[in-house]
Amino acid sequence: ATCKGKPDWVKLQLGTLDCKHTNTAYKRNSQCILNDTLPCNSLVKLLSDNFVPTEHIAMVQIDIEGYEYILLDGMLKEMPDESLPPVIHFEKKVMHHQDKMHPLRNRTSRLDHTRELLSSRGYHLFDEAEDYLALRL
Repeated sequence: ATCKGKPDWVKLQLGTLDCKHTNTAYKRNSQCILNDTLPCNSLVKLLSDNFVPTEHIAMVQIDIEGYEYILLDGMLKEMPDESLPPVIHFEKKVMHHQDKMHPLRNRTSRLDHTRELLSSRGYHLFDEAEDYLALRL
């Protein structure tokens, strides 16, 4: 009932991994945030469970509110070179914000870790202001 009268996008499609950030960004205390436990798997396992061969992926687009470094770390460590997608596009602005506001315990920058990991697997990174484009040539 707290969502009554709200637009459908608020009731059905608003998702966040950081409720405090969302409420601060929208300058209000949202009443429509639902906590929903989701199964945790690697991207490679998700693809395998759905019968999607990793060697047929041409591009990966990632925007998971500052947690891109975790997904990329797991994906790049699990996938063999011949299965890596030639194009990875991901948002960096929230990672950059998280690095400033909530540094990791070991003081490693999420962005630095991600750039080093992608470079070590043969990707060339192109800064696109709020995003990165990683190409494996």
